[in-house]
Amino acid sequence: MAESLKYTCHQYGSINELQRLGVWELDPVNINKYWIIYIHGGCWRDPRIDHKTFANSINCILAHPSPTSAQSSIAGFASLDYRLSPHPDFPQDLSTTPESQLRNATHPAHVNDVYSGLAFLQRRYGFGSRYVLVGHSAGACLALQLLGGLAGIDNGLEVVLPEVVVPFEGIYDFSGLNNRKGGTYAEYFSGAFGDDPLGWDAVAPLNVPESFRGRWADGKLVLLGWSKDDELIDEPEVDAMAARLQRDGVRVVVWKDLSGRHDEIWEQGEQVAKMVLWALDDVVRGT
Repeated sequence: MAESLKYTCHQYGSINELQRLGVWELDPVNINKYWIIYIHGGCWRDPRIDHKTFANSINCILAHPSPTSAQSSIAGFASLDYRLSPHPDFPQDLSTTPESQLRNATHPAHVNDVYSGLAFLQRRYGFGSRYVLVGHSAGACLALQLLGGLAGIDNGLEVVLPEVVVPFEGIYDFSGLNNRKGGTYAEYFSGAFGDDPLGWDAVAPLNVPESFRGRWADGKLVLLGWSKDDELIDEPEVDAMAARLQRDGVRVVVWKDLSGRHDEIWEQGEQVAKMVLWALDDVVRGT
């Protein structure tokens, strides 16, 4: 499975050691096939969750008894790390920690790193828009921030947006979610986006100022996933994001039949595989 594929870890940036990504190759020279690219979650700050946590999902994608040709349409897999915000349970001594190892990022560093990582992959493998961008939790947020134009890159890098996006258990409406959770999420958003809730609202995927369809004219599908068992993200979060995308003219499919707690879905991988293969089969059949 994933361990049998050619795996390489690349640095796409030089500021921080977390500006890295992993690649698992299947048929990387075939530009007619699709890449599956993953952005992990961890509330923008958890150092225990990194790009290698996609391995179980890769195994499930490769082993899935899919009746379609989706599996044979995959050129390779990639998974992105990005600079992290501080975590109170994993403090660092600022006086002794090398700058390249610091976890002190704030927006737009996270989404800028996603942008830079995708630019690196597109330059190296030349797949253009032929990829499925998958994201869990904060990674789902980053995927939609990318579509919404919230990356602040100004260094000559260019990224072609994906044909398909699969965000699941995502965080899209920072103030709304925090209010529904009785203010208990403010710590997470403050660490990643600053202390001003108005600042949170300005960069939440739900509130991006531009039309998603206007920026993503060639996009084919957003498949939003949510589990009724998710103890951290509630149903209004996915409903609001689906409604916003639909208002903007984006084709949206919502799966609410996932099962398992917030992290169990990526930890087990089977349902990630099901979403990815369904979305990939949909776009391949429609090509």
